[in-house]
Amino acid sequence: MRIEQGWQPSEIERLVDAENATASRLIFTDETLFRLELQRIFTRTWLYIGHESEIPNKGDYVTRKMGNDPVILVRDQAGRVRVLLNTCTHRGALVCRADAGNARGFTCPYHGWVFGSDGALVATAEDHTYGGKVNFRNLDLRQARVGSYAGLVFATWNHDAPSLDEHLGDARWYLDIMFNRTPNGMTVLGLPHRWTPTNNWKLGPLNFGADGPHAVKVHGPIVDAALAGGMPGALGMIHKALLESPSVTAGPYNGIWTQGPAEMPEWMGHDPALVALFERTLNPQQLALFKRCIASVGTVFPNFSWVFGPISFDMQTDPITNFFAIRVWQPLAVNRTEIWNWFLVDQEASDEVKQRAMRAGVRTFTAGGTFDQDDAEAWHAIQRGCEGEISGTVDVNFQVALNYRDRPIADWPGPGVAYPSNYCEVTEFNNLLQWRAYMTGAR
Repeated sequence: MRIEQGWQPSEIERLVDAENATASRLIFTDETLFRLELQRIFTRTWLYIGHESEIPNKGDYVTRKMGNDPVILVRDQAGRVRVLLNTCTHRGALVCRADAGNARGFTCPYHGWVFGSDGALVATAEDHTYGGKVNFRNLDLRQARVGSYAGLVFATWNHDAPSLDEHLGDARWYLDIMFNRTPNGMTVLGLPHRWTPTNNWKLGPLNFGADGPHAVKVHGPIVDAALAGGMPGALGMIHKALLESPSVTAGPYNGIWTQGPAEMPEWMGHDPALVALFERTLNPQQLALFKRCIASVGTVFPNFSWVFGPISFDMQTDPITNFFAIRVWQPLAVNRTEIWNWFLVDQEASDEVKQRAMRAGVRTFTAGGTFDQDDAEAWHAIQRGCEGEISGTVDVNFQVALNYRDRPIADWPGPGVAYPSNYCEVTEFNNLLQWRAYMTGAR
């Protein structure tokens, strides 16, 4: 199917079979496709960069990635949020090598070129040696287009792309539940956790887009012990909840909203003081979805995901607490991903709640966390299972979607389309349909 010059759009289209809900395993293993992804997805669509709470003051910055490009997320001296390409316009060295800090500007360590926090070239090593023959404004740091929603900062290199609000569209209704549910919004707890699993970057977004069945298969013992704090019969109740809870697709967003059964209390794991703020901020339909939510897992295409849920490892000493993790899946190689993972909490939460939320998150969704260790083994197994000469010829299968995609929930109160089960595979497969649209130039 491949030709010498690479992949043609018609060939890529056939890799994801929309009618049969299957996809070629080459999407996880082909080196040429991986390079095309960097060009056709990561330089063209909106990518999550960071949270505004990470750079509250003028001069605050953090260094991040957009695909394989290093960037600086900075609040300049005028208070404007910018995303700067982190490479000197003289010889290409990184102008900022720290993970985070505060500075009025950035100085290249190679020849001493100085750039302001707004990206403007302030001085070269020896300005007079140019003899007035160079327009220094052409040598400012390149800047991405920046947008922000609910404190989430996104950027794109595509200056012709729709605005961030247009891009997110109906997804904003669901983002509001997770990121805009109190008057002051969310705050990030500490620096990102980073680790590098040995799998293609798309496996994580697919899993978070979201794969309901693996929750009780891969995570079964931990789910039984932790998600409901050791409640007798928790695993069976959660299995039933997954089967009967909605999966949602809305614009670039795909995810699940697992609803606790009647035996579980409303607002489980939430501080009552925060519940009062939720009730003031969210609309009745959002509140109805959130108050019984025991798991919200979602992906905004291509590589921004979140996971939320109540956790207790010891009901006697450790009250049920909701953790909230967000992450990006950075593409390093066709079979290697770097996960950047942050924990968030409502700004109005007490210090005690913030500490409990951080502890709950670290114990579950980090490199050493119970759930992420389970997932890493599964994703590694998928990658190894797709790389062979024969195993690579077999499709990956999402055909449960055939049973659900034509029967959405008719009276769903939110925007987008909802399906009546976390097991439906429709939303997972929708991530691959979006991948196909960008890779073929349809988006």
